[in-house]
Amino acid sequence: MGAVLAVLLFAVPLFGQIWNLTSLDWSHDGLWVLWASEGQLYVGLAPEGREPRRLYPEFPVEWARFGGPDWFVFVSPLPEGEQGLWRGSLAGDPPALLYSSTSPLRWPTVSWDGTKVAFVEDWDLLKVLDLRANQVELVVGGAWPKATPEFTPDGFGLLFVGLLLQEEEGSWDLFFCDLRSRDLLQLTADPYFDWCPRVSPDGLWVAFVSNRGGAPDLWVFPLSGGEPFPVTADPWEDAFPSWSPDGSLLGYASRRPQGWVLLTAGAY
Repeated sequence: MGAVLAVLLFAVPLFGQIWNLTSLDWSHDGLWVLWASEGQLYVGLAPEGREPRRLYPEFPVEWARFGGPDWFVFVSPLPEGEQGLWRGSLAGDPPALLYSSTSPLRWPTVSWDGTKVAFVEDWDLLKVLDLRANQVELVVGGAWPKATPEFTPDGFGLLFVGLLLQEEEGSWDLFFCDLRSRDLLQLTADPYFDWCPRVSPDGLWVAFVSNRGGAPDLWVFPLSGGEPFPVTADPWEDAFPSWSPDGSLLGYASRRPQGWVLLTAGAY
């Protein structure tokens, strides 16, 4: 991967402008994009979100991630007041409850082989649900906020962001947890806001959101180590990176005066 060669504007989805976008994902087979806006979940044809349709309108949703070509996970409240982690399908089959808690559940993500779901319970407990064994395990504890976990393609690592230092000089940084040894490695340590890491399909690159260049932009760095370089550099808020299946494109959203628009950036 070298310099960014092109930035291509996606069409705004046909249902109209996108306001209050809270998540965006690109399916592993490259056919679909999945997004949450105004507490509702939508799916459309990739990459521009054509022919959008609403999924599970009776479920308030702020975050969803694909787990396979035709299924995904999301968080939505239960009638009893608990928070539920659900598995849904593009076909609209009744969702399956995977896990529930009296504490908030946030940012679920699925391993590349579809067997595990990582999520944050409350603000500080990073957990992994093994779907085969139906067991939940605490991976990273400690009384410091954690967010937006992301599995490496081999399933042995978990990236996330954390606010380890919560004084005035503290900032959200990137961390890596080895799921075999539980060793924890801090990948960034700076005053900037880093958010939402996404690993490329070959496991070599990490895209993330950072304001280290001014406005929130997309940045990429090699997972093996190295300095981040910008993929976008504009005055808008760019967010929610997601890789195309071959790793040649980054899909993302950019908040403009007319609302959120969906874009791609080509990186080769």
